[in-house]
Amino acid sequence: MRPLIRWTKYCRISDNYNKGFRVGFSLITLSVLCFASCTSFDYLTASGDEFAHAKDCSECHVAVYREWSQSAHAKAFVNPHYREATGDYAFEDCMGCHAPKPGANDEAPITRMTGREDGVTCVSCHLKDGKMSGPVTPTGVVKPHPIEVDEKFYRNVAICGGCHEGTLREWNSVKADKKTCQQCHMPSVTRTVTQATGGVSNIIVAFEKEQKLRRHDFPIMSDYVSGKIISVTGKRNGSELTVKITNNLPHNLPTGSFGFRVLELRAIAFDELNHEIVLGKRELVPELSSAIRPRGSLTWKVVIPHNAVGVSIRLKRRSYEEADDIALANVVIHF
Repeated sequence: MRPLIRWTKYCRISDNYNKGFRVGFSLITLSVLCFASCTSFDYLTASGDEFAHAKDCSECHVAVYREWSQSAHAKAFVNPHYREATGDYAFEDCMGCHAPKPGANDEAPITRMTGREDGVTCVSCHLKDGKMSGPVTPTGVVKPHPIEVDEKFYRNVAICGGCHEGTLREWNSVKADKKTCQQCHMPSVTRTVTQATGGVSNIIVAFEKEQKLRRHDFPIMSDYVSGKIISVTGKRNGSELTVKITNNLPHNLPTGSFGFRVLELRAIAFDELNHEIVLGKRELVPELSSAIRPRGSLTWKVVIPHNAVGVSIRLKRRSYEEADDIALANVVIHF
């Protein structure tokens, strides 16, 4: 009988503990809801000079802030090359896209007067009519600021075209099936919209569900398109090799209207001892009308040395700094 008595007492204690835990958790949840409802978060949706900075958003949107802070959007205003190109910010016409005023739209943005160092910041794209707007429905219980869901607006390329006008025109010229800006330059990720930073936020995030979202680092090349954006082939005819570069993108290669946009194409032969000989180099520059059109191709012929056993075709996107160059293709053709 003694084991049975002990087991009965244990069940009672366990049941009381569970009830206590549920009550305690409910009280904590209620406290969080009360805290959120009683605390003013109006500054998060302010649209004037006192708008919410990216750092304010980072307290809940940890992952998005971390990605954005490493992106070209975050550095749009403080980029030293932009500052030099504009004569120390002398060209006001450029400022709207490098420090846009809070308020999402698909038109040419207006320059803001304060907080320009944030570049293209959160409220530049997600503040609409006094609400924080986005493409997905939030699943959290607590909403510290008004929210609007507008999936159509945020899935559309027009939101990017306000600044990237030239690339949008190129994209519109392609009538066949094509990817959007977001699909190629905002890689897919599964996570909650917000992440915990400790304390109260841990409880708030606990109620959220993971969803399919998109990253905010805006890479030139994402894993989604890597190795697929360019096709490189080579055909030998005697001592001559015909190289064909095909642009599979729905915009020019390279694209864009401003800044440093140069692709470097090299053909390098190698012999049996793996000695390399540069056969030729070409630069693809929009200003020289040498960019490859969307779904278009470039043909290039090079002479092959008699002792060559193969040729490497290398294409890279050059940047201001060599460390920032991006390899787009490296195809080896053996004879």
